[in-house]
Amino acid sequence: MSTSKKAAAPRPERFIVLLRHGIAEDATPDKKDEDRGLTAEGHARMKQIARGLESALPKAQAIYSSPLLRAVQTALWVSKAYRSRANVNTTDALSPAATSKQFLALIKSIQERRAVIIGHEPVLTEGLRALVGVEGLELKKGGCYGVRLLPDGKALLEWMLPPRILRKLGE
Repeated sequence: MSTSKKAAAPRPERFIVLLRHGIAEDATPDKKDEDRGLTAEGHARMKQIARGLESALPKAQAIYSSPLLRAVQTALWVSKAYRSRANVNTTDALSPAATSKQFLALIKSIQERRAVIIGHEPVLTEGLRALVGVEGLELKKGGCYGVRLLPDGKALLEWMLPPRILRKLGE
């Protein structure tokens, strides 16, 4: 008697963008870190950056964000740039205290083929290192990495865009 197991279908290739939140209010003793929002300049720049991101990755299907205010505000600008076609999902796996293990578990759990991931440094760059093994990078506020996730589980860094380039794309 032979037993045959049906092989699991390989995961489709996916593409994710790791985006650092915009310029935030300075930390002060009277304000909790999670309550720091974007500055007026941060809002204005993220509006431009989000339009540029939509140009670079026009078919994003989901947005995953840290629950901290500055990241959520960034996610809302990105959602507006996508004309609300991509829903915003908040997760502690993108908070400043998240570990690379939590970050990788989130990436593995994402079902959408194209997603924008919004968080903080050093979590995003440490997560990128865990995915692709690259060293020596750091995102400016509003900058992003473009990462291709292959069906075999490997990940490739395809591009890194600074905020000024994204703003130009959004013009």
